[in-house]
Amino acid sequence: MIVANNAYAQLPNVYPYPDSRPQPRLKGRTRRRPLGLRRFRRITAGALVVLLALVVVYRYGQISQVNIQINQQTKTRDALLDEQRHLKITISELTALGRLEKLALEELGMKYPSPDQIRYVGGTKPESGDGNGD
Repeated sequence: MIVANNAYAQLPNVYPYPDSRPQPRLKGRTRRRPLGLRRFRRITAGALVVLLALVVVYRYGQISQVNIQINQQTKTRDALLDEQRHLKITISELTALGRLEKLALEELGMKYPSPDQIRYVGGTKPESGDGNGD
């Protein structure tokens, strides 16, 4: 009788179950930038942000300085306009005809002219009619 070696026939075929853990990728080494280049870029970006902030603050300072000058000039203009109004009122008071007549009569000793002191210039006399020489 021939006896066959059935040792392999008795072992069940076992298939491996997939592992739930992610397998590491072995595509190759990922290139990482050198630490110095990353640090340089971060420092450069930070310096740029600080520089821009300083520029903004400087411009706001200039704007506020110009606004202060505008306010000072406006106050000066308003004061000059007030003085101009005051001077116009003073001029109108000093050149009023009633005041000039009073000064001429009282302080300068002038008198109203008598009729024989009145001289008419031109060829017309007031008695002749309408005053145009007829």
